[in-house]
This record gives sequence, C-alpha cells and structure tokens, in this order.
Amino acid sequence: MKESLINYLSCPVHHDDLHLLKTTANEYGEILEGKLISSNGIEYLINNGIPNLIPMNSVSINTDANQNVYKTVSESYVSILHKFGIDSRQIAQMDSLRFAIFSKTKNLCNTYLSGVVLEIGAGGNHLKEDFKSMYGEWISLDYDLRSDSIDLRGDGQQLPFKNEMFDTIISIDVLEHVPNPEKFVAEMFRVIKPGGTVILSTPFFFYLHEEPFDFFRFSKYGLRTIFERHGFKVIDVIPIAGVIAIIGLLISIFVTRVFRFSRLLLKFFLKINRLIQLKLLLPIDNRIDKKKKFAQGHFIIAKKEI
Repeated sequence: MKESLINYLSCPVHHDDLHLLKTTANEYGEILEGKLISSNGIEYLINNGIPNLIPMNSVSINTDANQNVYKTVSESYVSILHKFGIDSRQIAQMDSLRFAIFSKTKNLCNTYLSGVVLEIGAGGNHLKEDFKSMYGEWISLDYDLRSDSIDLRGDGQQLPFKNEMFDTIISIDVLEHVPNPEKFVAEMFRVIKPGGTVILSTPFFFYLHEEPFDFFRFSKYGLRTIFERHGFKVIDVIPIAGVIAIIGLLISIFVTRVFRFSRLLLKFFLKINRLIQLKLLLPIDNRIDKKKKFAQGHFIIAKKEI
C-alpha cells in the first residue's frame, strides 16, 4: 500500500477519516503490514500491502487479506485458466464475446478516461496497465483477492473513500453480482467529482455464473433508470454483442473444462477456438443481430453534472 492512498480513504461505515497505525514498510516506503483506524475507533487490517476495508457487516474486518471471501459453488473457468498461466489480459480477448467487451472497454476508455481513476471489481488489474499513459492516479478495488496487484479490498455498496475524489470510475461486469445495485450506484455518485464520468458494463442475456453471487440482469432501460434515479446524467447506453457471441463464450467454457487435464491441449484448442470465433462467430453475430435485441449486455456512460 502506498502511503499516499490514505489521502483518498475514509471509513466505509461512517465516512470519517482513517489513520495509519503500527505499520511495517519496505525499502520503497510501501506499507506491508499494519492497521487503519477510523475516528470512531473501527480498525481495518493491512496484510501483504493490501488494506481490507470491507465493513464488518459484510465480512469480518479482521479477515486475512489472502483469504478469499467470495466463494462460488463451483470453480469458474477463469480460475482454471489462471492455473494454466493464462493471464487476465489474454482471457479478456479469448473469444467473440470477451473480445467484444474488451474492444468496447478500450474504445470507451480512450474516449472518457482522465484524471484520478477508480476501478471497482478490478480482478486481474490489466486495465490499469493498458491505460497507464492516460490517467494521473489509478486505484483498483475488488471485493475478493483475485490479484495481488490490486490496491485494496472493499465493497462497492460501501466504498471506503471520501466524497468527490475521482474523475473517472470504471466497473466492468460487476453490477449483476451486487446484492443492492441501488446502493452501488449511489456510492459511485458520492465518490465521483462533479463533471466526472462512469464507464460501467453489465450483462443482459447471459447465463448464471459465479453462483450464488449472480443476482440481477439489466435492460438498457433499467440501467438508464437506476443511474438517473441517483442523480447521474446518462450520456449513452450501448448494447454489446449478441446471442451468437454468447454461444461463443459457452464454447470457450466447454473447451476449458474438457481439456483442463492437459496444459498443451488446452492452449492449442483455445487458440483454434479464438481464431474461429473472431473470424467467424463475431462477424456473424454483428450481421444477424444488428439492433442487438439479444444483447449480451450494455455499457452505460454517465456523468455527474457540475
């Protein structure tokens, strides 16, 4: 944890200031172990350089930063791929659906990204590296420890930040996993600066995943309504991919689970699968569902007006 991070943080419960306590730092001045304590006396641990700022009503504030709290009923295919050394950036482009999401994310970031950035649900944290020339500061947050390069653990429904700290907020396919999406959107509105922009995506037509933490689906009208209800001005709602691309993702999952016994076979068939999907399935998808009535999901671009 960089000591400068404390300038952005507040207690996620009361939003009062946090102070460092009993810290151990490395030769670069980064805090490896210690505590953050709020003005109201609530303590949060820092383990292996990652502060755990998930409120105790969600999970114990003393949970070890290395312990996963987001436990699904079965191992996800993404976890399987990570075990075979396939990183988050590669996974983000591995088939027609993921490539469509990745491409749209890249285009939107190139258009709207600026200033101090918060990524909610950072996962493998590859976006931070991909756009490092376009921002002043990037803070990556995830509920679970999916990467040891994230800045902190926190809950999007109770963000551990002071008011109006960020110029841009990015959240890719997280909203459907949040038990209270209204509170999630309200919290983004609280921590973003006037004039700031939110880039958010979430599924619409999509299979159940990361069970039992898969709660909601949002049409383009539902997304617009929930953001406007909490004070945002919606700039655009953009459909992403269609029914053929979703089938492509299911093929990728099937290939991963069938060939998980062999690193060599898995990587070979994933390469063949990617080639077929990007050259065949994605163009077919774009041609068949031009109006995106069966959109996999949507991006929403929303601003907090000055």
